Amino acid sequence: MMLASRSLEQAIFNALKADNTLIEFLGGVRIYDEPRRDSVFPYLTVTTSYTRDWSTGSEAGDEHRLMITVWAGSNDRMLQQEILACLRASLTDPALSLTDHHLVNLQIERCEIRPDRKNRLLQGVMQIRAVTEEYAQ
Repeated sequence: MMLASRSLEQAIFNALKADNTLIEFLGGVRIYDEPRRDSVFPYLTVTTSYTRDWSTGSEAGDEHRLMITVWAGSNDRMLQQEILACLRASLTDPALSLTDHHLVNLQIERCEIRPDRKNRLLQGVMQIRAVTEEYAQ
């Protein structure tokens, strides 16, 4: 059985890759868990902040916190906002399909455009909370 966190990440990657508007803004499928050194801007990174037990008395489950970061390579706030809006639209579609798990809930907790002091550029950040349960065997 696949870990719920991996299954959730895979479903998110698949949903984002299927969003033609998002792919157009990015200039191609530039969605990574770890970007390559030669990655071309703009691109997204998807990372799991943490996963913790969220089981009930009758169901095994997990709570997940994920972060999607928009790396635009510029200080173009409008581009950041447009990409974050595309992300929101992609992830509020209830059709995320997970392997071996059921998506109980997915919430976008916050979106933020903030300075990346290291690179002196803006970055967009979306924090997501999700709850999954194992399918009954």
